[in-house]
Amino acid sequence: MNKIVKFNQLNFPSSRIVFLPLLLILALLSGFQGTAQCPQPGVTVRFANPHYHCPTHTYCVDVEFRSNTTGQQLFGMNVRFFYDDNILEYLGMGDFPAGYTGLSAEKLTGPDGSGVNFGFTGPSEWINGKVQKVSDSTPPIYISTTGWTKLFSVCFHVDDPNSISITNFCPSIVWDLQQNPPDPETGKGYLHGDDSVVISFVDATHEQESKTTAENVIQFNWQYDDTGDAYGHPVSVICVSTTCGYVIPLANWSLFLALGLMLIASVLIYRKRIS
Repeated sequence: MNKIVKFNQLNFPSSRIVFLPLLLILALLSGFQGTAQCPQPGVTVRFANPHYHCPTHTYCVDVEFRSNTTGQQLFGMNVRFFYDDNILEYLGMGDFPAGYTGLSAEKLTGPDGSGVNFGFTGPSEWINGKVQKVSDSTPPIYISTTGWTKLFSVCFHVDDPNSISITNFCPSIVWDLQQNPPDPETGKGYLHGDDSVVISFVDATHEQESKTTAENVIQFNWQYDDTGDAYGHPVSVICVSTTCGYVIPLANWSLFLALGLMLIASVLIYRKRIS
């Protein structure tokens, strides 16, 4: 009775007493629904900055990231891509910052003719590597939203002798992500049941270890084909020189100069003796 009197004193109609719990439940459900529908952060990955090491015929590219959301750190990635097995041979991943490492890599070489859909002259070779954050004690590396953040490199041996000592070497490295997957639920990659390139971010809320992302790629010296039967074809966009030339270190010039002067002096003395 006291409770009813109190509500009446506060001018709460009896009908509103019934609806208050319902309104509270609806508000809570709306909040949960809004949380569930929160969009995934987007991340784009690319190969960049190719460089060639002449003595070992090694070709390396950086792997760089850009996020559409600030304050994001890479937690893990399935590094999946294709290349022409007649031109390159995968060596490995490296140049990781503190706190990250490569865990494993699987290599699958297709049969003859398997590279045709990519525009390759030889068989396609598929790499499925893994990179993960393994330490929380190192300074965090936040992925840029305006530029590009390098996190590691991928290196290959150049197998094709025709690719050696040329001015423009532009091999294609194709990220394993279809432009328009026929059924994204069963995989977005080019192989059967292939989940494609998978990237996760560190969950800053600590509710879980990592969180999923919406992955995008920028293809390297290769572009999608919207009209033909092939997946795409190579394009020469980012090229390097594989011409090896011996450069005398600056510190050795004095030695060579001295040897040259000694040779000239010897020739002059010899000619004088003859005359």
